[in-house]
Amino acid sequence: MLTKILLLAVLVAGIASPGTCSGDTVPPTNLELVEMAVRAAVDSISIGMPQPGESRLCLEMQSAGDAGWLLDNLLKERLLGLGWQVVSDQTASENQGDSVAAGLQLSIEVIELGLHYGQIWRRYLLTGKAVERIARVTLYYELVDKGTGDVLRASRASAELRDVVPASSLRTLADTKYDFARPELKKTTWDRYLEGGLVLAIIGVLVYLFYSNKTAS
Repeated sequence: MLTKILLLAVLVAGIASPGTCSGDTVPPTNLELVEMAVRAAVDSISIGMPQPGESRLCLEMQSAGDAGWLLDNLLKERLLGLGWQVVSDQTASENQGDSVAAGLQLSIEVIELGLHYGQIWRRYLLTGKAVERIARVTLYYELVDKGTGDVLRASRASAELRDVVPASSLRTLADTKYDFARPELKKTTWDRYLEGGLVLAIIGVLVYLFYSNKTAS
């Protein structure tokens, strides 16, 4: 009888247990993971920037979507840290007669910026699911001399970060405000069959224990 009870306890505990994240560290939220990827892409842009002079740097962004504020803030933070005087494209247009004109323009087009879920699996048959998170940023940028119109640099900057977290923690790690940090977790056909099979297995064990106890009594 004790063996049967232990068998049932192992089945229930195994199904209820979450997948584990690599290591004991608390994983970053989806928004934090995206921010780290954006920082990496911004750093690669800043590496090829010329030394700042007296002229201002006009910053223009395209197709940023709801992640535009994040890219804008991190870009300005990095450029200001390098010593640039940064103005937006609209501000530069409104102050064309200013004595300190915008000498360079950095135009950035967002090709991809966000987070999605990759592979979903169970480490063992009866453990909770583990989910791969992928934060990916791809930017195309041009650095133009506004005085001559010469394109000084045109390139692509990209960054990708991956980690694995328990599926049970996705709700707390997702961002409730921004869609780019709240992707949809899609279940595979195999996953649906497996979960259904595990439920049937538990029911089968319960039925077996019930009738075996009646027989024993």
